[in-house]
Amino acid sequence: MTAKLKAATGVRAAMKSSDSARYEEPIRFVNLAEERADHYGRDNLGAKGNSSAVSQPLQQMVAWFRDHPGVS
Repeated sequence: MTAKLKAATGVRAAMKSSDSARYEEPIRFVNLAEERADHYGRDNLGAKGNSSAVSQPLQQMVAWFRDHPGVS
């Protein structure tokens, strides 16, 4: 999970530098995943519930890009 979160923060940085207003919703999903990771403890993300809580907003970010194919 930490690798996915790290990759997502890289994607967020790219979205912010490209057009933060256009990518506001997926940026918010990455922010939420990071907030949850901090809440549960980044060293404890292997636990089933903690991993799901962080993974869910990352999956929403991926779904957002799937639903907006012209945006990339």
